[in-house]
Amino acid sequence: MPQPTATAAPDRGSACALFVLEGAEDGPTALGVFTDEELTALDGLSTEQLVPLPWLSENQDLVSAEIAAGVSLRSLIARRLVLPAELLADDWDDLGEDPRRLYAVDPIQGILTLRRSASAVTTLQRIVDVQSHTLVHYDFGEGRMLEEEITHDGFHHFTILPAQAAPDRAMMVIDQDEVAGDDGERRRVRMSEVDQDPALSAVLSDTRALTVLSSVRRDVEPVQYSFYATSDHLLVSLTEEDDGAEDPHLQFVEVARATAADLVREVLLEAGA
Repeated sequence: MPQPTATAAPDRGSACALFVLEGAEDGPTALGVFTDEELTALDGLSTEQLVPLPWLSENQDLVSAEIAAGVSLRSLIARRLVLPAELLADDWDDLGEDPRRLYAVDPIQGILTLRRSASAVTTLQRIVDVQSHTLVHYDFGEGRMLEEEITHDGFHHFTILPAQAAPDRAMMVIDQDEVAGDDGERRRVRMSEVDQDPALSAVLSDTRALTVLSSVRRDVEPVQYSFYATSDHLLVSLTEEDDGAEDPHLQFVEVARATAADLVREVLLEAGA
């Protein structure tokens, strides 16, 4: 994590975000790792989290979010990642009405701001058995992205990277075991009839990992694909648009790794355009 620096700009959040984005010029750059509880403390308990919080969800009956966030905030203060305003300001005029109010240091504030200001957000959630692994790319339309990787035990790894590097990193989630074979024929079935297609249901029953890719950007309909990694195939499916909501048609097709990579590249690099 870069060393904290004081920022006296009127809009501190934007200045901190720009500071973080500049790191993408050197290629993928790790920014830091935070737990579910730490992010909740940094964002505030009243702020809705748009990404999974697996550790907090799994342990909600054992520890309240308030207590977990409070303990994490103490740790953040002890590590000097959260400081009182008087230690971040250049002079007393920058302190505002409450000089003892706590603020995240600049690099962390930059991450928090970027998570809330993207023009496009693409999420890949990989599910194996009952565990999930999530990769989120925040795009700002400037050839740079913030990546948030969320492990099944609630650690959030942040990386700033050139947008062109994102598709390859996404493919490491989708086809982690490199099982993709060749491109195959397209199949079209109703959702209720998937199990009634012997060939298709046999392939899907061998699914070792399911990855759901969802992309949302401003003023455009969301995009979603599902990737099924079996022991020796990679399939992708999508729901046909303007179809019956209760029992829509689904399209399934086996794809080669290069074909899947092209699809992911189209979604990621056009999402923030």
